[in-house]
Amino acid sequence: MENLPAESTSSQPRVTAIPISGREALYVAIERANSAVVAETQALRNRAGVDLRDFERRKSQALLDLTRAGSTIGEGPADAALVERLGVLRGSLEDNMKLLSTHLRAVREISELISRALIEAESDGTYTSQLGRGQA
Repeated sequence: MENLPAESTSSQPRVTAIPISGREALYVAIERANSAVVAETQALRNRAGVDLRDFERRKSQALLDLTRAGSTIGEGPADAALVERLGVLRGSLEDNMKLLSTHLRAVREISELISRALIEAESDGTYTSQLGRGQA
């Protein structure tokens, strides 16, 4: 009976790690960042129950991944694929920022209304005329 190499007697296929280049790692990081941003934007648009902490964590991790992957490629001219992917990410970030700004303005307006209502409900009128003059 012949002695077979150890890898051929195993029923499990042998898996070898294929190293990816710095540029490929950057592409993956860009795609993950874009996915996180797009998911948050869609959740906000759909007015779904949004766990902003989860999105904040995902976007922070994406930024860390982008920073790490970006540092591995060094300086030099960017290729067209990289420019295109970064353009898509930039567009997604701009949409996300606009939507988050709208939500923030709405929260600010609601909190101002609540604050005014509480002040008026608890006020005996002593300082009301003075507050009105200072806000003109």
